Amino acid sequence: MRNLARTSRIAFAVTGIPGGADDVEAALLRTRLIEAAKEFSGRNGPRPLTLTVTNQPPGGERQSGSEAGSGAGPEPDEPSIAERARQFTATRPLYTFDRLVLPERTLDQLLRAVHTVEQRRVLFDDWGLREIQPHPGSAVNLEGAPGTGKTLAAHALADRLGRPLIAARASQLESKYHGEGPKNLAALFHAAREQGAVLFLDEADALMSARFETISQGAEHAVNAMRSEMLTALDHHEGLVVLATNLVACYDTAFDSRVWHVRFPAPDEAARAGIWRRHLPDALPLAEDVSPEGLAGVDEVTGRDIRRAVIDAAAEVLRTGQPRVRQADLLAAVERIKAGRPYRAAPTPLSMSGGAG
Repeated sequence: MRNLARTSRIAFAVTGIPGGADDVEAALLRTRLIEAAKEFSGRNGPRPLTLTVTNQPPGGERQSGSEAGSGAGPEPDEPSIAERARQFTATRPLYTFDRLVLPERTLDQLLRAVHTVEQRRVLFDDWGLREIQPHPGSAVNLEGAPGTGKTLAAHALADRLGRPLIAARASQLESKYHGEGPKNLAALFHAAREQGAVLFLDEADALMSARFETISQGAEHAVNAMRSEMLTALDHHEGLVVLATNLVACYDTAFDSRVWHVRFPAPDEAARAGIWRRHLPDALPLAEDVSPEGLAGVDEVTGRDIRRAVIDAAAEVLRTGQPRVRQADLLAAVERIKAGRPYRAAPTPLSMSGGAG
């Protein structure tokens, strides 16, 4: 710990936190140091005390931390929200609605979300609905098992609106620096506004799960800060936000009234046949015996499984020198995928017994 002389404040920097340290332990260390500095400043004021916690060596280019006293502004080298937003770049959507094979009700829910964005000017400006909803955004939560088409749907929604897509995960927003996560999240929404993009957040449960009611660790404080920033961002964003999760039960109830929940079911046999047809390109050399309806008889597979099976079968045919992909090749590939899944035992119910106290 070294004393850094400043004109009107006493400042200390703690350096040397290893870059590869456990995030939870590092966050806990930072929080305890900050709280200790606040307590010290309160007893020995009125001169404000600033504590900077960093993993950079003394004299490093980047130091980020939290302040223990009042009246301190951001560090001179702290990036602005516009600078942070540059790390999020919109790209052209990869899929269209023609690629989606979903129940009619699910497709209708997706199209409703698109329509609200498309007709925003009429609904909220011409018809005056902005009086009751000043920031007319649209947030859609796609929930379902892995491989059921949630990512494909996010791209299709952006394509339908004629807009680019910014795709991000919670892990991209987290930072080793205390308090940086909410700033990165705000920058992500800023990037979507500036680029006129649809915002797609995969694994959204990491950002929208229930907040901690009692905070005992720095990591818990960081989680709550991210949840609060997410709520604020959804309330003020006027574009389309698409969220995807397979753990919707973990969501904080505060998000329920802010998003439209759209369920993505596992495909039934008719849906599997449609998915097989869409995943057999015209240029793929197929034998005459290939039947999407016959392939659809293999159950417990998702769209992602089918895509993998087609690629695996084609690669195997090319490797062995066969002229065409046969039905047997596709069936063997999809069975290999099913057989290769890791075994996960079902949770064992807890047995509870009572007795006299």
